[in-house]
Amino acid sequence: MGNLLMLDSSDDVKIVGKLGSYLAKTMRTELKIARGFVIPIDKHVGYGLSNEILREYDRLQLDKCVVRTSPIPDNLAGEVRVPVARDELIDTVISLQADAAKRWQPCAVIVQEYLDGELMGTIYSQNPYTGAHDEVLIETSLWASNSVLGDDDEPEMILLDKRDGTVSLESDEEQTYLEAEQVQTLYRAIRKAEKAIGEPISLDWGFVNGVLYILRTRPLGA
Repeated sequence: MGNLLMLDSSDDVKIVGKLGSYLAKTMRTELKIARGFVIPIDKHVGYGLSNEILREYDRLQLDKCVVRTSPIPDNLAGEVRVPVARDELIDTVISLQADAAKRWQPCAVIVQEYLDGELMGTIYSQNPYTGAHDEVLIETSLWASNSVLGDDDEPEMILLDKRDGTVSLESDEEQTYLEAEQVQTLYRAIRKAEKAIGEPISLDWGFVNGVLYILRTRPLGA
């Protein structure tokens, strides 16, 4: 790929940043990830790199994409611009790299397929509100009315026992978003990803045609 990297090519934070590192480790668990590539920290957009980015975009046959920064520090969440079309991609990358340079914040740039599905949300490997280590929390929203990348509606919440995935608390609504098997699919995913990464995490996720995709992996609290 020349100057670009496949998403699972490296988990070195000095090359792909913290979010890129987490994403690579998540992919190695064989969880499904939105397709894409990484522009490493030391690569900046010029004529040659612009062409390479567009060639890879076309090779992956993307319609629209998510573009986010992947900085080195743990406590800096990646900036997100979504969705981005092909003719906006290079300007978006240039803008993100320029903003990072102004802040003296070395970062990679991650480009991934923009997915559109039925349900989306965030799952936490421990309860982010109480700090309980023995609880897993799932937040769920309808994809059409919300976004984990900038939401405005209250998500449905389900609390699980981290030891065995049993539901300990869920919405009082008669109709819940997630089916029982989807809850267990998410539970297995967060347990697998947390083990691979070795620290408490959250996963932004989405179900597309009934299949779970991981959209982003972050340290808990980021």
